[in-house]
Amino acid sequence: MNPFNQIFSFLKFTIMLIIFYFILSLVLLGVSFSGVFILDKIGIISLLKNYFIIPANFNWFSYVLYSLIGILFILTILMGSVIIQVWWERKFSAKIQGRMGPTVVNLPFLLDIGSKNIYLGGLLQPIADVIKLIQKEILIPETSYPHLFLLSPILAFSTVMIVFGVVPFSRDFIMLKDLNIGLLFIFAISSYMVISLVLASWASNNKYSLLGGLRTVAQMLSYEIPLLLSFLSVIIFAGSFEVVKIMELQDKIGWLIFYQPLMFIIFLWSMVAENNRAPFDLPEAESELVAGFVTEYSSMAFALFYLAEYGYLFFNSIIISILFLGGDSLLPASLLAAFSNYLPKEIFELLLIANTNVIWLFLKAFVVLSLIMLFRWTYPRIRMDHLMNLAWKAFIPITLINIMFSSFDLILSLSLFGDNFILPVFNWIFFLVILYLTAIKKITLSSKYKNVPVFYKRYST
Repeated sequence: MNPFNQIFSFLKFTIMLIIFYFILSLVLLGVSFSGVFILDKIGIISLLKNYFIIPANFNWFSYVLYSLIGILFILTILMGSVIIQVWWERKFSAKIQGRMGPTVVNLPFLLDIGSKNIYLGGLLQPIADVIKLIQKEILIPETSYPHLFLLSPILAFSTVMIVFGVVPFSRDFIMLKDLNIGLLFIFAISSYMVISLVLASWASNNKYSLLGGLRTVAQMLSYEIPLLLSFLSVIIFAGSFEVVKIMELQDKIGWLIFYQPLMFIIFLWSMVAENNRAPFDLPEAESELVAGFVTEYSSMAFALFYLAEYGYLFFNSIIISILFLGGDSLLPASLLAAFSNYLPKEIFELLLIANTNVIWLFLKAFVVLSLIMLFRWTYPRIRMDHLMNLAWKAFIPITLINIMFSSFDLILSLSLFGDNFILPVFNWIFFLVILYLTAIKKITLSSKYKNVPVFYKRYST
């Protein structure tokens, strides 16, 4: 086939796909506006206004329009981030293991002229995987509960979209609003992911899936408590659950990772456990449970779970960047102001404008995301009892003691410096003590297993 014909076919396919989504959006708008118009005519809208005390000048049509635009915006960011994450993890893991990773999938007309000349590095592989999954059939086991079986992946994906609605991509742009209980709302909604996994395991009516669901519950009871306790130390410093105020605090005093290093580590590992990623991928351990709660799923029902997983991975990276790494600012404003006397006025104003941008938030999230991926391809899967011991016997006592020390630091700093500076004396002393105890424990374990049998020594070289 002529390469020019292939280029024309590819462009035709792309244009037809864009037209399809445009028509679908118009259909959704038409159905939504028609529904609101009918409800308004029969008096349901006025009844709702009186019941929920909604202002009389509230425009329902604008509300529906903005809601649909917001949903499409979140879907675009979510799907784009998932495609990039899947590609990056496959290339990143291949680099760790000395492989090439995905390289074969390419545009047809590029293959004709030689992919060595125009190399895309397998960037189209995730798109090819999505097209393949869409074309496959969704198989529902005869002994399963079909309605719940299909509901659980939809519920898993829906929770990701909801939490993205209250995440501030910048201080001036939040899809819904900056709630005064923003962090509590985010973690409350994200915990519904566990319900969808348990529902999937029970609805599959498969013993391996059920075991995966039980592991999900046991894992949640382990990591959820230190996860919430670890960010309470941040709340003590910020004095608010509003996400934007936490970013503004870090502009004043600096990134909170330097004030709460121990809580950053615990929060990061708890987020990895919440995302069911190695070394905490116990609910879907392939070597023990086939695939856990997704054993019976196929096609897009299977894909929705992994869209939710990678969506939560991106969401977790953003939350960690906001809470501990300053959010959407490259440098704290206080640090930047310290250089104001040493820089020309024009350059300083340019740096001040460029310092707060959503690009810095995405770059920080990408670094955290790569770190979480590094954990997956570095550490082996741990046992369930080890995870529960780590959470209940180590993380929970440490976070409770750290909350007390954070209060001491705040009281000491307010009495000495006012609210312009926080001196994390007790937090850093406690962090160094935990590092020392961890090093002693590691040395003890190393000496315990130093006498390796002769058989293993013979074949280890």
